[in-house]
Amino acid sequence: MFESLPPYPRPVRILHLTPELPFAPGGGGGQTHEFFLLRRLAELGHDVLNISPAEPRWMAHTDALREVGVRNWVAPRPASQPLEAARALLEDPCVLATALTGPVRALEMRVFWRRLAPLVQRAIAEHRPEVVVVGHDMAAAWAQAIPREIPAVLTLHNLTWRWYESRARLAGGSRAALLRAEGARYRRHVLRTLDRYDLLLPVSTQEADELRALTAKRVELLPIGVDTQVLAPTPDAGADPPRFLFTGTMSYPPNAEGARWLAAEVWPLVRAQLPLARLTIVGKDPPVAVRALDGRDGIEVAGFVESMVPYFEQATAVLVPIRTGAGIRVKIIEAMSAGRAIVSTSLGWEGMVGVESGRHLLVADAPADFAAAAVRLIGEPQTRTAMAGAARELAVREYDWRSLGNRLGELLDSCTSR
Repeated sequence: MFESLPPYPRPVRILHLTPELPFAPGGGGGQTHEFFLLRRLAELGHDVLNISPAEPRWMAHTDALREVGVRNWVAPRPASQPLEAARALLEDPCVLATALTGPVRALEMRVFWRRLAPLVQRAIAEHRPEVVVVGHDMAAAWAQAIPREIPAVLTLHNLTWRWYESRARLAGGSRAALLRAEGARYRRHVLRTLDRYDLLLPVSTQEADELRALTAKRVELLPIGVDTQVLAPTPDAGADPPRFLFTGTMSYPPNAEGARWLAAEVWPLVRAQLPLARLTIVGKDPPVAVRALDGRDGIEVAGFVESMVPYFEQATAVLVPIRTGAGIRVKIIEAMSAGRAIVSTSLGWEGMVGVESGRHLLVADAPADFAAAAVRLIGEPQTRTAMAGAARELAVREYDWRSLGNRLGELLDSCTSR
């Protein structure tokens, strides 16, 4: 179904700018998303040049894009990020202005831009891009330095102001007020940059609708995906003992918070009915509070793993206890592709194309309801199998990297034909 295609009818020269070095396996959700899309564009015959900053721990992955046919120019970052920011503030008055007037992430992006700007100028002169793609709303201001005659596209892995708003809903007092204020500043900052763009590419249906209400710019939905050939269904692992899985980058606060909520509020209720049940938490960089869960009441914290395939094979069901955040959760798409039944909070599956509660997954928000849904999947093998099969079918149809990359190629080509 997803065999390699012949070269694209009209190869496009693409300049891709992102604050996170794209690589896989082992990259975060945004890094993996961009890696596979860029790889697919190269497979289609497009001439792709990526430019990113890279902190020291990412430098070992700089060849990942080159190995799949994407040129990759990297601006190394120093080990001390506070020193990097302080030096930028002292040397560049524009950085100081951003620090005083913009949100925190805008300051970070301005610091990165000081390292990227010479590479971008060289790329424009030598690569002669027909379209520039900027990854993440936090870096949206970068396109202002690109000549106006080059069309610009912004990929929005999430609307970050929604991330602040969701966290404010669970916070209290002054912290909630600060989060709401930063979210409002972030929203104003991003909206001021959108005039430079010809096309906006959100990943979530809800965020696409919000953007259409906020701007007259062209908005096209392009979800996050997975490799459905790698994450393919295997026979149901059964329920003896039942094994649950939660996966995600644990340095991302909503994932770490979800793991703690799951362990403290939900898991004791599951174990009361399924005393032998096991829970595995997988994801790189777990904070101390998550690592402390390892070995408690049937919980294993695995941290970073090279491949999720064996963990999905062993799982009876997948849990998505996400209560804050924005965008689309790759963990749900991975579980769908792997043919595993899912229990998610309402926020966890928000904005997903084609997903229906009760058909592709069970949805619950209160701890008792979430636990009951997890126990139900163990006690009703037929329900579990039917949901897993429907989810797998949807993943192949809507969320495979190849079809999403094909769609991105068409969209970028349409921008160069303006």
